[in-house]
Amino acid sequence: MKQSAEAWMEFARRDYSAAHKLLNDEYHANIVLFLCQQTIEKILKAILDENGERVPRIHNTKELYRLVRNFVAFDIEFDFFELIDSIYIESRYPATMGLLPSGFPTEKQALDIYKQTENVFNMVSTYLDNL
Repeated sequence: MKQSAEAWMEFARRDYSAAHKLLNDEYHANIVLFLCQQTIEKILKAILDENGERVPRIHNTKELYRLVRNFVAFDIEFDFFELIDSIYIESRYPATMGLLPSGFPTEKQALDIYKQTENVFNMVSTYLDNL
């Protein structure tokens, strides 16, 4: 793997690890969701980097996913990326009462998104390891 793509993956691993450490603490569920968004964003950028593409300075995972589908297709619902994008935006504007339309996320909601993030992380890791 290219050194720059590996750097993206290392940043993603650190975000993912931090999310895991906070996973069973409902008070920090919103931070878990933010770290999951950061993980997804960085692993998608790793794919672009590894394939010699310019890595855009954006945070929109739907757009990043659209770009990486030129190289690899994952079995992921597109709605997941819409949710992940809303997490990033909502976490930047706390006046909206939390990270989900219903307010602050529960521990269960954080766990559900964490598991989906884990699936994406594992798919990307496998893809990059097999290049």
